[in-house]
Amino acid sequence: MSLSTDRSYKMKLRDVENAFKYRRIPYPKRSVELIALLAISCTFFLFMHTNKLNSRLKEMEVKLQPSEFSALGLTGNHISGHDAGKHDDINTLHGTYQYLKSTGQLQDLTPSHLNNTPKAEMDRIFFPRCAKVGSESLVEFMDDLQDVNNFEVDHVGMMKNGPRILTPKQQSKRARYIFNQAPGTVYIEHTAWIDFHQYNLPKPIFINLVRDPVERMISWYYYVRNSYLNAIFYHKHPTATIKPVAWYKKNFNDCVRNGDAECQYVPGTVKDYVGNYKRQSLFFCGHDRDCLPFDSPLAIQIAKRRVEEEYAVVGTWEETNITLTVLEHYIPRYFARATKLYPLYQKSLQNRNRNNRKPKVDADVKAMIRRNFTHEYDFYYFCKQRLFKQYIALKRAELERLNFD
Repeated sequence: MSLSTDRSYKMKLRDVENAFKYRRIPYPKRSVELIALLAISCTFFLFMHTNKLNSRLKEMEVKLQPSEFSALGLTGNHISGHDAGKHDDINTLHGTYQYLKSTGQLQDLTPSHLNNTPKAEMDRIFFPRCAKVGSESLVEFMDDLQDVNNFEVDHVGMMKNGPRILTPKQQSKRARYIFNQAPGTVYIEHTAWIDFHQYNLPKPIFINLVRDPVERMISWYYYVRNSYLNAIFYHKHPTATIKPVAWYKKNFNDCVRNGDAECQYVPGTVKDYVGNYKRQSLFFCGHDRDCLPFDSPLAIQIAKRRVEEEYAVVGTWEETNITLTVLEHYIPRYFARATKLYPLYQKSLQNRNRNNRKPKVDADVKAMIRRNFTHEYDFYYFCKQRLFKQYIALKRAELERLNFD
């Protein structure tokens, strides 16, 4: 083979190699679109997963760190009777007293350290009351007290059936409405705590009540089935769809045991099958989106912070006398002589929302749903411990004379 022939052969071979090396392989248009769609989907999935993981980590950080606000100076969740060892259940008055004494906190306990009323910047009470905690009884009693102590209860107010979470504009409107009321006014509404400083307004005196979370849910379940209440509703809304008879007759025991959607209380959920106000802590946490997930450790810590820093008194109608004693001494402008007057008015208090036909709920059903209210119970016990501390600070000398321990 000649030199020129050999060179020509090599050049042709190189051209063939380059053709294969640099050629572009065409892909069908549908395949390109599928690959692009797959890439976008993977990116979106990773974004959502990362966002969810970040939220979970945020909650875990709050849950695992020692609680900044614990009514008895403890960390973590409340202490039960089992955990307290030789002490009574710490969530009772006697158990709280025992714990404070055994830890040396009793001697340093004074009402002034537990009184947030002086922190209020205007002479108004804001009562953003929880649903189904016995607040109707307190409101009726305040109707009687207003003539004695020269204050006024606002029964008209603004829209009473607002959404669970108010927009900043709606919050501002309520805050300014309360600010514009006359000194010595009590504004009451089923809504959540509002930060008045956020809207450049002085803050009022905050009060509220709490109740055993499961008992609240049972009460709510039968409250919405009250025939008188529904008759009023359908009279006002004649075009509304009337619920079937079976719904009114449905028993709570059966509802829970059958797994009905109405009686499912799933931690972490934001949207409910039906509105049921199962988040007692929401009324204290506020209107932030972090307050919405049910039984959320983060929401509970925020709610505790509000109670500890903002509320003068958070009582419970399960401990009526203790609650009225604390209200009387910590907010005397509105509740002076409350403990003396309450027995006189008690029989006349009708409590319009009481349901005397509420069926008995089985213990195993209560235990079943109680497991889903772990953090809500933590908040409930926190409020009770704080109330007991306020009461013990007032009655310490008397309790010591009675050998209360």
